[in-house]
Amino acid sequence: MVSVDRSYHVRPASAADLPAVLEILAESRAERPREAARAMGGGPSDRQEAAWERVLATTDLIVYLAETETGAAGTASMMLMPHVTYDCRPTAFIEAVIVKYAHRRRGVATLLLQQALKDARAASCRKVQLLSHKRHASDGAHDLYRAMGFMPEAEGFRLYLVP
Repeated sequence: MVSVDRSYHVRPASAADLPAVLEILAESRAERPREAARAMGGGPSDRQEAAWERVLATTDLIVYLAETETGAAGTASMMLMPHVTYDCRPTAFIEAVIVKYAHRRRGVATLLLQQALKDARAASCRKVQLLSHKRHASDGAHDLYRAMGFMPEAEGFRLYLVP
């Protein structure tokens, strides 16, 4: 497993963190982004701000922010879904585990996942699901997920609903 640089810490994102989260999301590719700063487009749009307000108001949805004294480094999201199956224990879904290129290979994703798993256990989740694109099989992400105890035991399907 990757060694963890303890100068990073993870906390739930707040209303003021939208620009930092968007900046991280702009670097969501495995390769070094050429124009990540320009992808921000001068700040959050009205649509992004409205979506962020909805995210923050959604019960059982947590957006994590990993940061160091120099600023935001990574993010991940976790949603808890209640069940009447699994002895009425919820399932946690982790998505959008993204670390800024300059902070990769320092244990930031490990810290994000450790916090999400700690919170999932505290919520008595029966299982945690994490979906990762096949393109991440060669960039170390899948190795990290396996090292954290995740098993590739199911096949996922997506349907993009285009307006």
